[in-house]
Amino acid sequence: MARTTPAGQRRAQLLDAAEALLLRAGVEALTVDDVTAAAGVAKGTFYLHFSSKDDLIGSLRDRYAERFAARQLLAAGLAAGAERIERWLLAGITEYLSDLRLHEVLFHSSARPRRPGPNAAVEAIVTLLKEAGAAVPDPEATALVLYHVMHGAAEHIHHCPGDRDRLTAETARLCRILLVSQNRS
Repeated sequence: MARTTPAGQRRAQLLDAAEALLLRAGVEALTVDDVTAAAGVAKGTFYLHFSSKDDLIGSLRDRYAERFAARQLLAAGLAAGAERIERWLLAGITEYLSDLRLHEVLFHSSARPRRPGPNAAVEAIVTLLKEAGAAVPDPEATALVLYHVMHGAAEHIHHCPGDRDRLTAETARLCRILLVSQNRS
């Protein structure tokens, strides 16, 4: 009877182990040996899935972003137009605050990539703008502004939780103003 674990499941086990270790000790303290020990696999198995610790961290960032975006799309539901984008942004604030420690470790540590690749969240907003038929002159720039409104609001709420209602209301208002005013032009 074969006792091999499917590659996708093994990769997920390695990512899960690395994520737990990161949350405990941070990026700098993470070692391949610790990850393989926590996942219960040989070091060679690690290198079947990742070329290095940096590759592992990049994969953790990708997985985080994919989960984040999936939750935002779920929250946006079947709404349409500006309401869909507004729901997406507000869900982003909630998601950011619900998993703050992992976000901080992955994206604000010394292991942050010097030249980040495409921003999946910005790309998702561009897609939502196009689906909504938003008549914005520069969808990518609009998406960047909306992304930073969401991110900045979440950061502020983290430090000043009492401002949550004000900041989420203002995020929603700015989204509606931006999209409705552009569609009237």
